[in-house]
Formats: sequence, structure tokens, C-alpha cells
Amino acid sequence: MFGRRPTFSALIIATLTGVSQAYWRMSCGIIQTGRIDPVVNPGKIAGHVHKIAGASNIGSNSSYDDLQKSSCTSCEIQADKSAYWTPLLYYQHANGFFEEVPNNGMTVYYLGRGDNRANIKPFPPGFQMLSGDTGARSYNNQSMTYGNSRPISDRVSFNCLDSSPLPETPNMARTNCRNGLRAQIHFQSCWDGVNLYKSDNSHVAYMTQIDNGVCPPGYPVQLVQLFYEVLYGTNDIKLDGGRFVFSQGDTTGYGFHGDFLNGWDMDVQTAALDKCANTDNGGQISACQPLVASVDPQYSYNCPPEPPLIDEPTRGIISKLPGCITITSGPGRASSSDMNCPANVTEPSINPSQVSSGPKTKFVPTIGAVVSGWKYLGCASEIANGRSLSGAAYTDSTNMSNSACQAFCASKKFPLAATEYGSECYCGLSLDPASSLNQSCNPMICSGNSSEYCGGPSRLNVWNSTTYSAPFPSAVGVSLGSSTYLGCANETSSRALSAAGFTNSTGMTNSACQAFCVSKNYALWGTEFGQECYCGNSLATTSSTLGQTGCTMTCAGNASELCGGPNRLTLWNNTLYKPVQVVPSVGSYLSQGCYTEGSAGRRALTGSSYADSVNMTVGSCVAYCRGKGFKWAGVEYSQECYCGAARE
Repeated sequence: MFGRRPTFSALIIATLTGVSQAYWRMSCGIIQTGRIDPVVNPGKIAGHVHKIAGASNIGSNSSYDDLQKSSCTSCEIQADKSAYWTPLLYYQHANGFFEEVPNNGMTVYYLGRGDNRANIKPFPPGFQMLSGDTGARSYNNQSMTYGNSRPISDRVSFNCLDSSPLPETPNMARTNCRNGLRAQIHFQSCWDGVNLYKSDNSHVAYMTQIDNGVCPPGYPVQLVQLFYEVLYGTNDIKLDGGRFVFSQGDTTGYGFHGDFLNGWDMDVQTAALDKCANTDNGGQISACQPLVASVDPQYSYNCPPEPPLIDEPTRGIISKLPGCITITSGPGRASSSDMNCPANVTEPSINPSQVSSGPKTKFVPTIGAVVSGWKYLGCASEIANGRSLSGAAYTDSTNMSNSACQAFCASKKFPLAATEYGSECYCGLSLDPASSLNQSCNPMICSGNSSEYCGGPSRLNVWNSTTYSAPFPSAVGVSLGSSTYLGCANETSSRALSAAGFTNSTGMTNSACQAFCVSKNYALWGTEFGQECYCGNSLATTSSTLGQTGCTMTCAGNASELCGGPNRLTLWNNTLYKPVQVVPSVGSYLSQGCYTEGSAGRRALTGSSYADSVNMTVGSCVAYCRGKGFKWAGVEYSQECYCGAARE
């Protein structure tokens, strides 16, 4: 298989109070990276960089309607076109340069929490909110939830995933974490029921225990609680005495924050909250029926990151933090001027975004459908330790499509064409018997056409040509000149035919192999691996007789012919073969039978000798020795002649 893209594992939530386990969680890949924040800075360039997950239409001024028109979402549930984002984490090296800390997305939890959780309401269209304080650089134990129940700073926590469990902290107290540093944030779950957003975020409030409890007065609507987990690969960074810093200049982690812009299909969200927000399903989407229908297991591949909207470097290693950021470490708050550019600074340009007009319809053929001369057979499984189609193959990470694969296989004279993993194409005469059709494909979009699928992980979309003509030889018994096709023979631990052979990676044909072996008077000949020719008078005892499958490779010099396969020979007999006989006499020289050479490397005949790999015969050897005045003549290794006055 192709390499696959790596992802960080989503781990089970460690809750603040450990109560209700009614929730669902979904994994999300990255859809956009840059200074984009339609909640805090609508229509403008944001002060710092975010990594955004979710709807592909996210932009600097996105609305609910914009998100709904997205062609896809980088989250598992395709009915959720919401956008979720958090700041990007960098490592500032000792030389002052900044390196992006690896992160492949986030896990989003929808938690059924609160004393009033039986009455949870869905996020309405246009709803948005922010949790966290970008300017915080120390723990604030003065600002409390309703009833002075809990410090609001507890909304943010960090979990160092090391070899043994460690207590969570409100800041980046430890970054040397074997399995990464996980940032976590809880959102407000209480809404005033009126305002979809207020710039001071006062339209929402936290429950008394942040992840549980009651809502304060003035916030009558109980919302499902959002909780983000963002895993950073801090141990993937080569440390050199520098420091980790979030994109808004925060070296502490106290300023970690998250944003949410609702883009849910309202019917799906409402049904999911009704059925699953108060049911303990272990967080599994598969156990929440309203969500199952729109789950895409290949969400991250099928909805890859969009091109950057802001024309500035943000990824990899960069010389400065994007924006006008002053790095601060507290304990005092960072000011707005520490995190935003003054009015007289020229900001980079905003690249025009390709806003979708709606989800792209994927072409999903039905079994038996015929498209441009190819019949769809279904989704087949890949066999273990091999390929279900082994005739020919290629990979194209940018231009693969089903039609491109079909054209390739047709050019190689194969009737079956199949795409796999979005970018791989395989051809063959037949599916391996261990493979089976009518599998679930977990489909992945074609690398060259996002409107169709090209198989999935270890799954092939298989097509059969309706105009295929079988390559030669098509059946046992057909003739090629003086030879007759015997069938497909296998090789195991040794060569099936080992007397002679040659390889031609560009010009091999059955006729070329036939000419070579017939000229040497061999009874059998065969082609293998599309480019190899072998001759012999009998099959090796380790080789099976005929009737094997696997002779599926076309000849290197003629794609309309089959030249065996991997450890398989297209086997022919030579009807002109003349059995080799011992010559009884040549003139006055009489055959004395077969003798072995002397011991300890001594020759049986030590008089004179010569070798001729092309024209050696018994008669030519006798003539040579007679001319040298020797009584004895002998041939060895089919090309060596030895003479002697007597046999040693």
C-alpha cells in the first residue's frame, strides 16, 4: 500500500468532574491555517494564526449560509459544516526562528452536561462563540463562575501524555511529553436565548462547575457543551534551549482559546441531541443513529486543507510570528497592542477564496452500471500479503481518476481496472480468488477528480472492460509457429526450466523466446515476468504441472501477448525438438560412454583443449583432436573439447 497520511490518536476525555458520560466525539482534520477569525475579526485579517477544522468554505467573513454551502468538512460528520479553531503552537529556537509544532487537527466533544441537560437545545443558525482569554498569562483565581463556584480559568487545561499518567495543569507546565502535549478547553453551555453573538461574549456563560452545574440567571437556554482536545507533537521538535509559544505570543498556555461557528444541518443536530446527548454511548458516533448516515471515515483525505487565504508564511520554519506579535510570559496580561498590528501597518493581501455553491455531488456507480465501455463490478477487498490484481499498476498522487486507470489498463491489454486509496491503479485478468466483491469501500476521492471515488484503504473499485479482447495465448492448445501452448506453470524453490535463458526488459515476446530456445533444440520454453525467457527439456520436480493461475503479465515487447507472471511461466513445447543421442562413432573414433573428470581437479584428458560456446559439436571436437594426433577426444559442458593420448 501508499503511504498513508499520519494522524494523532484521539484519546478519551478526562472530565473536570467525571459525571455524565453522555456525549459523542468526532475527529477533525485541518482545513485552513492562517490569520482567519470570522468571529473576532470578521472581514479582516486576524491578529494571530489559527488552525481551523471543519467546513471547507471557512473564510474571514463566513456566515452560517457560507458554511452550509461548503463542498465538504474535514470532520467525520458531514452533516456538521461548523468551523472549529484554536491558535497554532510554535517552538522558538535559540536562533530566533519559529518552527510549527506538528498538529493534525482536533477532537471535538458534544457533552450532555448540566442539571438541566434534559432540556438541551441545539445551536441555532448563525450562533458563534469564543472560549478562553487570548491575553491571559497567569492563572486567574478571582474571576469565578456563577455563585463563586469555580475559577473560570479552569476552562483551559493541559495534559502531558507521558509514559505514565500525570496530573493536568492550567498551563504548559511540562512539554517534554513522550506522546505529545494535549491542550483542552471547555466552552460555555448557557445562552441568553436572544443574541447569536456579542463581541464581549456576554451572550453565553459557563455553568457553575464549567462542565456541569446550573446556568446563571439571564441565561435560560441550556446548550450542549463543546470540549476541544488539540494534540501537539512537542516531542517531535528538536529542542535547543528555545521555548514553546502560541501564535498570539503566549509562552505560558494560560491564553489558550477556541472559537466555534455553527454550521450544522439543523435537523441532524436536533435529532442527535434528542437521541444521544443524554444517552451513554461511550462517545461513539456509530451508536448515534442520526449521525451515522453522514459519517465519512476518510474525512481528512476527502476534505484536505484548502490553500492559505492570507498571503504570508505560517507553516514549517519561519523568521517571525505572523502579525505584529510581542512575546510575553506574564504574569501580567498581554495588551491588545502586544497581539495586534497598529493601523499604520500594511497587512498582507487576502487571497481570493473559492467559495463553494454547495456540496459536490460524488459519482457513485451502481453495480452493473456501464460507463464509457467499462462495467462496474463493485468494491473488492485487497488480499493479505499481495495484490488482488497483479497484472500492472501505477500511482499518481495528483491526477488519478477511474477513467485514467481504465485507459492505463486498456493499454496494457487487461480487462480489469481498479482504483485504490484515491491514487493507486491496478490491472489484471482476474481477481485473486482470496479477494471478494461487494465490500464496504470507505471511499476516498480520486486525487485527480474530487467528484468521484477511487477505492479506499485496502479496497478497490473494480471495473471490467466490455470491449476487451483476450491477449495471446488465450487457451491451451493454440499454436505459435512450431510450438504449442501447454498452459501456465509455476515456480517454487528453483527454476522450472533451467537449461538456458535470457532477459529483455523492453523487447521480450513469445516469438523471441521461441527462436532462442528452438535454436538450441530444447523441448520446452516459457516466458516469465513479462521479460524473461527460459528453456529446458523437462519441468523441474519442484514445479507444478500446468493449469496454474497467475500468467497475467503482458510481454515487454508486445502488450497484446502474455509473458507469464510473477513465478509463473507461459509454457510451450517445441514440436521440432530432436531428442539428444550419443553419437556411436565419428570416423575411426568410437563412443566409450560417459566418464567423470579425475579427482582433485585433474582432467580425464590432459593433452589439448579448446572451447566454443556457439559451434561446438562432437564431430568438430574429434576433428580437432585427430589433427593434434591424439587418440582420445571428449566434449564437456556442451562447449568444451579435451584431447589426450590416454585417459587418466
